[in-house]
Amino acid sequence: MTQSLALEFADRNVRVNSICPGNLLDSPLWVDSLFKQYAANQGITEAQVRQKYIDQVPMKRACQYRDVTNLLVFLASDESSYMTGQAINVTGGQEMR
Repeated sequence: MTQSLALEFADRNVRVNSICPGNLLDSPLWVDSLFKQYAANQGITEAQVRQKYIDQVPMKRACQYRDVTNLLVFLASDESSYMTGQAINVTGGQEMR
């Protein structure tokens, strides 16, 4: 979809890019729901679930909101004026595994 929209609007100087964040382990989705569900399902503690997901990341840390917003600011700036049609992973390298 990102590339289709980028192609559609490129001649009007409209850039379309997407951000693909990693696991935001401090987000309400994880804290209020997923940790509990996965812990119960796997028979481990919530802390062990968190560590399991961190261990899957080559940079050995969870994605933070700041990691995503830094990219958002860059994409909204003129510094990225020649970028369009890109789906950018912010995953600490997790997609390489």
